Amino acid sequence: MSVTRLLAGLSVLIAALALPGMAQAQLAEGAGELRPTDRVTGDPDAGLLIIEYASFACPHCAHFQTEVWPMIQTEFVETGLIRYSIRPMLTAPPQIAGAGVILTECVPEDRYFDAVDLLFHEQANIFQTARDGGDVLAVYDRIAAATGGSAETLLACFRNTEMNEHVTALAVQASEDGVTSTPSFIIAGELLSIGHPGDGEAGHNHATAGPTIFLHGGEPLMIAGDTVPGRLDGDSFRRIILHFLEESDSAD
Repeated sequence: MSVTRLLAGLSVLIAALALPGMAQAQLAEGAGELRPTDRVTGDPDAGLLIIEYASFACPHCAHFQTEVWPMIQTEFVETGLIRYSIRPMLTAPPQIAGAGVILTECVPEDRYFDAVDLLFHEQANIFQTARDGGDVLAVYDRIAAATGGSAETLLACFRNTEMNEHVTALAVQASEDGVTSTPSFIIAGELLSIGHPGDGEAGHNHATAGPTIFLHGGEPLMIAGDTVPGRLDGDSFRRIILHFLEESDSAD
């Protein structure tokens, strides 16, 4: 049985919830606070919280997870400097994004972030298997088994109505939060995203906007008097995190 058939109900959401790559929105009040459903890694006493909005069907998110996250985990999470949370979103194709969410909910709680990591590392394989008409469910079964789950449990989760409703609720919540692209981040209570200076202003023309930069709270993020180029790489995020850690220390 294919994942598409198991999660067919999610496809009706795609017209309303497919996300444009660079659109910006105003972050809703309270979105930067932890919720009971949030999964968090890192020292609970860490002064800086980062919340990532990501989709298991987003290639940019997979790039971030495989190329940038290891640095963040080693230098900032494991050293107790920051807490980190991932909020899944539903993007096209919704069956792939939704299947990833359900899988992470169906493995042991202490293996959640392991499952997230494997899903992003296997993303290209999942897409290629789907394009070839192969057994995508077998790929998910293998990921579940590697993170403490089982094929039987995963199949039951895919068929569970409440689990599918949970996926839909996450998608709706992200939209209500004002997040319109993945990956996006909340740092120090404000939305960090990639865009152009002046995004959201009347008459702003992307064709003449020049290179993308990081925006924080809708405004260009300034570090040492300069904007930060919109690149999803380790050097950029190390610089950004250090900047907010310094600001947090200064505020204490």
